[in-house]
Amino acid sequence: MCRNTSGFQSIYEVSELIEIKNRAYIIGKPCMWAITALLNSTKDKTLNITSIVSNLNSNYSTVIRCIEYMRSLNMIREIRLGRIRLIQLNCNNEVVRAMLNILNNVGAI
Repeated sequence: MCRNTSGFQSIYEVSELIEIKNRAYIIGKPCMWAITALLNSTKDKTLNITSIVSNLNSNYSTVIRCIEYMRSLNMIREIRLGRIRLIQLNCNNEVVRAMLNILNNVGAI
């Protein structure tokens, strides 16, 4: 992860710093935690966008913005059935698994 220069100083490479920044950004987004927890609470880990908006008592544009970011990280999959957009949690994603582990452990406290 770190590389050693001149035998005494180690620095992060730019790509490593960007990765750390992205992971910290995920942790700090409450909407991502809320959507992950909500989708995880369903049997097939899937809901339509209208249900997500109403269950989170949020507005459409905020939820869409968060869903788009989650999709760019491969945390969710979008399934289209005509005009209906279903959002499904990608439980194979490393970040999703870590978030679910944290949510399950916090719920046990």
